[in-house]
Amino acid sequence: MENASPLDEKLQILKRIEDIGNRDFDGVDVTKLLKGYLQSSDPEIMLSALQAASNYVSDENLFQEIFKMAHDYPEEEIRAMANSCLGAVIQDGLEFEEQLPQGFPSGYASVTREFYIEVRDFLLEKVDAPMESMEVRRRALEGLGYLAFQQQVRSVVMRFYHQAPNPYVKVSALYAMGLVKDAVFERLILEELYATSEPVLLEAIHSAAGLELHEAEERLLHLSKSPSTDIRYEAIVALGTVAPITRLPEIIKTVETGEQSEEVREAILVAKSCLKQRSAQKTGDPIWDDSLIMSEIEDILENRESGEGEDPQGKGGV
Repeated sequence: MENASPLDEKLQILKRIEDIGNRDFDGVDVTKLLKGYLQSSDPEIMLSALQAASNYVSDENLFQEIFKMAHDYPEEEIRAMANSCLGAVIQDGLEFEEQLPQGFPSGYASVTREFYIEVRDFLLEKVDAPMESMEVRRRALEGLGYLAFQQQVRSVVMRFYHQAPNPYVKVSALYAMGLVKDAVFERLILEELYATSEPVLLEAIHSAAGLELHEAEERLLHLSKSPSTDIRYEAIVALGTVAPITRLPEIIKTVETGEQSEEVREAILVAKSCLKQRSAQKTGDPIWDDSLIMSEIEDILENRESGEGEDPQGKGGV
C-alpha cells in the first residue's frame, strides 16, 4: 500500500491473516504467508498467525515451525500460544492412540504418526514442567484437551480446575473439559454457568455449546439478557446449538428485538446459521455441508476474539 502508515500496514496484515484463518484467501500459498508472519517482530501479528495456523495442520512443515516456537521462543506469550496451537496436531492425529472413545472415526489424519507422538509427549511433559510458567503450562493443557478421555490427561484437567491459582487456569481446564464427553466435566461446566468471574463464565458458555448441553438452555436464556455484550454474544451463539429446534426460531426473534449492539447482532446471525444447519440435518438434506458450516462458525468466533488481549478461545481458552 503506497504511502501507507505503519499502523495501516499492520491492520492490512491482520485483516489478511483473519481472511486466511477463515479460509477466505485464495490464489497464494497461505501457509508460506503464515510462516512469514510467524517471523514477525510484532507479537500481535505472531499471535494472530498462530491462531490462523490451527486450520492448516495438514502442512507439517508449518507445524514444525510452531513446535519449535513452543519449545524455546523467548517471549512467554508467544511460547504459550504455540503450545495451545499444537492442539490442532492432537485433534488431527487422535486415531494414532491405541484406545479411543467408541465410534471415533479413523483414517483422516493429516499429520504423521511420528510427529503426533512427538507433539503429544512434549505437551505431556510441558503441562507440568517445573521450570515453566503457569501461562505456558495452562496453554499446554489446552493443547492436550482432546485427550482428556484418557485418565492421565483427565486427572491433570481436574487438578488444574480445582487448584487453579487464577481464573485463566480454570478457563483452560474448562476449555479442555468442553472437548470430550464426560459426566463430571459436564456437571462442572453447568455449575460454572453461574460463575462470578467473567472469563470463567464465558468459557463455560462456550464449552456448554461445544458439548450441546441442553440442560444449559434456561441459564443461557437468562445470560442472553446480560448487560455484558460479551456474555450476551456467547450466550446467543450457544443457544443456537443448545436450544430445541422447535423453540429456537422464537428465541432468536426475542433476542433480536431491540438489540443495538452490532457485535451481538453478529451472534444472532451465527445462531440463525446453526438453526439452518440443524434443520437441514433433521430433514436429511444431502446438500447441506454441516462440517463446513461448523468450521465457519468456529472461525467467526475465533477471529472475533483474537484481538481482545487475554481473551477466550483462539484455539484455546481465555
